[in-house]
Amino acid sequence: MLVYDPPNPVCPVHGERLRRSTCPACNAAYMRDYLKAQRRLRPAVALHSRARQRAARRGLPFNLRVSDVVVPMVCPALGVPIIIGAMRSAHSPSLDRIRPSLGYVRGNTRVISDKANRLKGTLDVEGLIRRAIQSVDQRREDYARLADYLERELLLAEVRRKAAQDGRAGAEWAKVAAFLDRAFQKADWPR
Repeated sequence: MLVYDPPNPVCPVHGERLRRSTCPACNAAYMRDYLKAQRRLRPAVALHSRARQRAARRGLPFNLRVSDVVVPMVCPALGVPIIIGAMRSAHSPSLDRIRPSLGYVRGNTRVISDKANRLKGTLDVEGLIRRAIQSVDQRREDYARLADYLERELLLAEVRRKAAQDGRAGAEWAKVAAFLDRAFQKADWPR
């Protein structure tokens, strides 16, 4: 559980006595500390907000809700712990677009570690496998895990697409999707 640590901003002009309504530097100091605290307390909101800004800047589709952004304790791609609230590192949470061309839409995003997202980039499964073959030691293992992760996510996306059908077939596919989602999450925990 994260503990709220109230911001203690310092203005370069006025010191600790902030004059937010009249001094832009005071307001900037306050907002810097406030946003830092919010990233620690509510990481999903920060990831959602930054993804919305990136989508607008790059012209990508965006229909995520904050509730669609779930930050796991362990990276589903590499199995490393995700650390919230520290300086940006390889273990920081990062919002991955499973199929980059589809944008930030429901069913196409997952929170993984920053390292996993940077290694994956815009590569597909074949590209990840090629990189795994060309790499050595730990990097080879990381690319192989990323390829497995992407194959799982693509399978789950296909099953979810079929679950959207009407009638009994859609209901049966929805059961399969729910089962696979639980199984994939459970498989990620003990690494």
